[in-house]
Amino acid sequence: MKIDTIEDNQELQQVLWACYTYWKSESLPERDRIICYSWVLPLYESRFHKKFHQAKLRKLSKLGYLRSEVTSRGGQRRYYTLIEPDRVQLLLEKWGLY
Repeated sequence: MKIDTIEDNQELQQVLWACYTYWKSESLPERDRIICYSWVLPLYESRFHKKFHQAKLRKLSKLGYLRSEVTSRGGQRRYYTLIEPDRVQLLLEKWGLY
């Protein structure tokens, strides 16, 4: 995880919060949980009263917070999983988001 890149980027921190919150709410075993832009966006909008572009999920993937998983037929949806959920929770607590 590249922490310095996200330390000064409040929007990425907030998107990571939405990803973690959705991921945590899933009833599947941790290894089977996935997230998608359309699933985390409502959580983000509810808390921060704005939207974010789905490219932020790709950015979090490049930074090592998310891992890209399968895509849907036709490539319309991209799915991700959290790489280190426990570490993400600690960072969210540090930033006052969790």
